[in-house]
Amino acid sequence: MKIFKNLFAIAALTISFAASASLVNLQHLDHLYEERTIESGEKLGLIHIYSEYPDYEWVKDPLEGVSALDDMARAIVVYSDAYQQTKEKAHFEKMTSLINSILFLHSDNGYFNNFIYPDNTVNTTYKTSLANANWWTWRAIWALSYTYEQVLADNKELAEKMHTVLFKSIDTTYEGFNFEQTVTKQNGFDVPEWLPSNGADQASVLLLGLTKAYQIAPSEKIAKLMKSLADGIMLMQVKNVESPIYGAMLSWKNIWHAYGNSQSYALLEAGMALEDRDMVKAAFEELDHFYPYLIEQGHLNWFSAEQKGKEIKFLEKDQFAQIAYGFRPMIFASLRAFEISRDSRYIDQAVKLAMWFFKDNAGAIQMYSPETGRGYDGLNSATEYNRNSGAESTIEALLSLAAIEKSPKAKKLLQEKLKALKVKAK
Repeated sequence: MKIFKNLFAIAALTISFAASASLVNLQHLDHLYEERTIESGEKLGLIHIYSEYPDYEWVKDPLEGVSALDDMARAIVVYSDAYQQTKEKAHFEKMTSLINSILFLHSDNGYFNNFIYPDNTVNTTYKTSLANANWWTWRAIWALSYTYEQVLADNKELAEKMHTVLFKSIDTTYEGFNFEQTVTKQNGFDVPEWLPSNGADQASVLLLGLTKAYQIAPSEKIAKLMKSLADGIMLMQVKNVESPIYGAMLSWKNIWHAYGNSQSYALLEAGMALEDRDMVKAAFEELDHFYPYLIEQGHLNWFSAEQKGKEIKFLEKDQFAQIAYGFRPMIFASLRAFEISRDSRYIDQAVKLAMWFFKDNAGAIQMYSPETGRGYDGLNSATEYNRNSGAESTIEALLSLAAIEKSPKAKKLLQEKLKALKVKAK
């Protein structure tokens, strides 16, 4: 991949921003989408992983494949939200074809493989595609549970298949889960060994999926799993009020990273579903203290830290690269915090975070193009950005802006800010 200097960072776009206009442009995501018919006659939807400047054609990975469940799951949510807003049949068809692909990637062991090869076969051997307790399985659970009721209203046969696979996967996860709650130390921080890969990052994605599944079919088994995950996530929260990173939910061991930082959002959703005040309060601690710190710092990519007694110090800290996936979870959490608290500062925070896509970043670089629907692959420094536009960057940008536009207050505030910048909407 090549990194290109931004030659147009200061250039203003010149078209007016109508109140009814939307920033959510699916043009590039539709370009990344491909539908294939396999031998059984079933239609599978694929999302091509990479798309590179300047022509933005598809680029495959020879070791992994042409499409990943990681991207398909998130694209399902984008098309689900688009269908809810517009009722356009094409959105529903893409969503259900992508769901077929997720079901196709379901393994007999109850977990999911991640990649599909160019010949429409499943990659069952590469390390990032193994059917095990990993990111892609949690994203599959999230996507299936997120869309189940929507599909049930229009395609009961597919919904039945989704229900079977979803709850088989949850049963498998439950059976393989470590409920002993043993704790180790890493540079002075507690590390809950019962979380998937000892990380709150993965646990938060799984918790989001389980919360949706619990709302479909409440059970003591799912609630127990949710509470255990939440306990581990909260154990990894920095509690020292004198530390600049007070409130932060560490991602893995003694490391925090921006990507996949869904801990607070997951705790808000799970806490409200289970009526657990501790979960909700922990999330608000991060929203009230750590998120503002990140914004003041011009955002961070990652850091590692050490705790000795009450003293916490950084071991390593990097501001770049910054990616869309580092912002979408915080936008989701801030919007959910407003829904719970009705405190408008969380609307302000969500919009402030969303403005990263529109030059309010260290490089004054526009990281999403409303005219094309491309989300760019990373802000690499204060002067350079990656103009490639792969699936993850595009999808995370679209998820961010769709969430903003579902909140009337947030949409209005974002529109006001973008109008001043003369940013074009679709």
